[in-house]
Amino acid sequence: MAVINITAGSQAILTLGNTAPLAVPGASNGLALPTVNDITVNAGTQTVRYSTLDSSASSAFTTVNENEISLNMLVDDDFFFGASNATNLVANVGLLQTSINKTETFFSVAFEGTDSGDYYISGKGFIGGLAPTASIDAAVWISPMTIVVNGEIARTAL
Repeated sequence: MAVINITAGSQAILTLGNTAPLAVPGASNGLALPTVNDITVNAGTQTVRYSTLDSSASSAFTTVNENEISLNMLVDDDFFFGASNATNLVANVGLLQTSINKTETFFSVAFEGTDSGDYYISGKGFIGGLAPTASIDAAVWISPMTIVVNGEIARTAL
């Protein structure tokens, strides 16, 4: 069994872009968030359960997938508020303005880095859930972030 080890800093890379090619892991001008603290990929198939009088067990059927990427990150000025980038509009305006504008964003999450043959998941969705917090115990701003996936997520190899 092959184990995916995330202890290296080159693992679990979240890359964002206003086009699918810009969101590929390792893409030139892709917005790879360097300060991700933790990340969860939720590929959730929903189910509905029901019972009938002629059976002692319940039955179920699946409904549409409701996929989501959630993470916590250290807030970086350039990534949160934007930095000059004529190619990638998400990098140009930053995460906050992308969320405010309700701009559909392409994303990828690299599971094993950016080497040839490594796998990643990709899709498109909307950034939300930004809520930067600071406290006397933390010297940095920390924020959750959610990408509500619009459509299906895909598994791809580099």
